[in-house]
This record gives sequence, structure tokens and C-alpha cells, in this order.
Amino acid sequence: MDTVDVNVTNANLERVLSVMDKFLAERYNESCACPRCRCDIAAIALNYLPPHYIVESATGREYGSPWVMVETAVTEAIDRVMENPNHPQSKASFVQPDADRSSPIMS
Repeated sequence: MDTVDVNVTNANLERVLSVMDKFLAERYNESCACPRCRCDIAAIALNYLPPHYIVESATGREYGSPWVMVETAVTEAIDRVMENPNHPQSKASFVQPDADRSSPIMS
């Protein structure tokens, strides 16, 4: 019996992490991006999305949910975590928004 190098993966995890990193750096740069908040955002976003498990092999892989679904799930998750973070809010955990910014993304 030949051993084949394959893995079972939730295809949405990689997409959620990618979108989350991008949104926290660009759209939500004034939000807390501590490890706890990042994990909460990822978990909530993944719970919004349908599971999409794939088998990865050396020959290729499938991909997860459509990008627009992932972006919506991540946006909703960030908003939810920022409204009620699982840690006390402190000025040290937040990046100050740019003074040149015309309007904040989150209110």
C-alpha cells in the first residue's frame, strides 16, 4: 500500500485569516488586533460560514467559500468582537487612528 501525502483542511480557514489580516491592517486599523481578539474574530467568522473541508495533496486543492461571503463574515465578526471584546479595553491595546482620516470606519 502506497502512502500518499494528503491533508484534510477547512478551506475557509486560510481565506478567513487572509481577509482578517487585510481588514485589520486597512479598514479596521484602529481596532484591537491582540491575539485573543484575532482568534475570536476568526472563530466567529468561521462559524458564520458553511464548513468546506477539502483534501489537499501534492497535485492540487480546492478552495473555500466565495470571497464575498468570507469578507462579509469577517466584517461582521470584527464588528461583533470590537463591540464586546473578551478583555478589558485599554488604550495600550488600540492603535490610534490617523488624524488625517476624514471619518472613522467604526463608530
